[in-house]
Amino acid sequence: MIPWAQLIPTAISLVEVAGGILSSNKKEKAKAANNPSHDAASLLSRIEILENNELKQAELIQQMAQQNLTLIKKAENNYRLAVIGICASLLSIALLLVLFFLKF
Repeated sequence: MIPWAQLIPTAISLVEVAGGILSSNKKEKAKAANNPSHDAASLLSRIEILENNELKQAELIQQMAQQNLTLIKKAENNYRLAVIGICASLLSIALLLVLFFLKF
């Protein structure tokens, strides 16, 4: 069974983090457009902002990968349960037919 109670809050936080990164990037791009100076201090500041955004994106990707891994594990478990259920059903049908024909 998929733990939706755990995954939905995680998905919501992932969307919020992604939105925060996007809005941060837009704000910094607007600041850079308003301040076209290319002195060393502003370039270093922009590089630092880019590095911070890259770290945030890496964390977001890691969280998404962990969430996908959880879903994959649950899907594998559900697949195994389905195969076991189908085999048990087929065995039950076969036994029913054998007993039915033995009764006659």
